[in-house]
Amino acid sequence: MDEQLYRLIAQACQHPLKSPKRRKAMNLLLVEIQQLPGLGKSSHPDYLDALNRTFEWINRQLCQGFDRDRPLIQKRLLQWVNSYLSWRLKDLYSQAKGDRSLDAPITDSQTETSLLELLATTNFEIPTRSGLDGYIEQIELEQQQQVGLKLEQYVEEDIDEKLRNCHPQTYPNCNCQLLSSRVLLKNPPDKFSAIAREHNINYQTLKSHWERNCRPLLQAIALELGYQREV
Repeated sequence: MDEQLYRLIAQACQHPLKSPKRRKAMNLLLVEIQQLPGLGKSSHPDYLDALNRTFEWINRQLCQGFDRDRPLIQKRLLQWVNSYLSWRLKDLYSQAKGDRSLDAPITDSQTETSLLELLATTNFEIPTRSGLDGYIEQIELEQQQQVGLKLEQYVEEDIDEKLRNCHPQTYPNCNCQLLSSRVLLKNPPDKFSAIAREHNINYQTLKSHWERNCRPLLQAIALELGYQREV
């Protein structure tokens, strides 16, 4: 299975995102993913919508977000997919209770992301066992979700100024705390292009700073707050 998944991922990543050949390769890969034992399930009426949105995210993030050259592709791919799907499902239940969605999109020119996508990189899995083990896994998942709320509070307060002190040279106002607040926590989020114009900074410089510095910093902070990477 690992060899087959490797081949399908490699085929998909050979072609541009919206090309017919990319769609054909991705369709074959998604069929395989749907058949993987352990793929997250839910009785929520919007589960299929959550699954379809997860597949859309896989298509966007696969080539840069998943390392097919590491061993145990099937296991890691399943964890990677389930981590995002679990947040999708959590968001459905949160919206039903009237909570703010973690999935508010950040769309700017050629890119789209969200706090949900940022958090999904830490590889959380949906509980799949029953009985006492399943109960324990559910508690663990709820604890991880609480960390997501702590991360939002951390961004807002930035007590130790880790985020504010991370900024492009000569542009202290374009720091990670400001960017995180405006593109992850604000609803609707601001576009990077608008922030770039406001602060008279090159758009690509701002985006590169976000991808190379802010996102990794936020992920490191998430780990400090209790997230656990795949081991």
